Amino acid sequence: MFAQTVNPFTEKRSQRGVVSSAPKKLLRLPHVFSKILELPCPSDDDVFVEERPHFFRFVASCNAGAVRAQAIEILPGITKIVIKRMDGSDVAVAGQRQHVSLGVGLWRFRLPPWTQPEMVSAVCSGGKLIVTVPKNKNRAN
Repeated sequence: MFAQTVNPFTEKRSQRGVVSSAPKKLLRLPHVFSKILELPCPSDDDVFVEERPHFFRFVASCNAGAVRAQAIEILPGITKIVIKRMDGSDVAVAGQRQHVSLGVGLWRFRLPPWTQPEMVSAVCSGGKLIVTVPKNKNRAN
């Protein structure tokens, strides 16, 4: 019997028997992914999350010194909050330095639509990173 090793990346899709018509467009779910908080710690780290009527507070271990929170509009209607050093450089993640620029394996939290990412604040004190995301006053629970 004849055995053959096939590398799927060297052949065209049509040669593998996959027939595709026009490419399908991915649909975006803005109500699910519209606001995201990304902390500079591994995704399996313990982060204390506190919800109060007027804000969310996140507390994580971090030895970054002076930090600031920055709300970045990735696409219209999609905002991501990232934590940067005061000089604008990335906060290094212990054990995952090579993945920080890619954002792979970082701790993320989907924020509800009634939060205000543009008003976020961050402080690093005593080895703890404290990020506060205010809620919209009209929707405070």
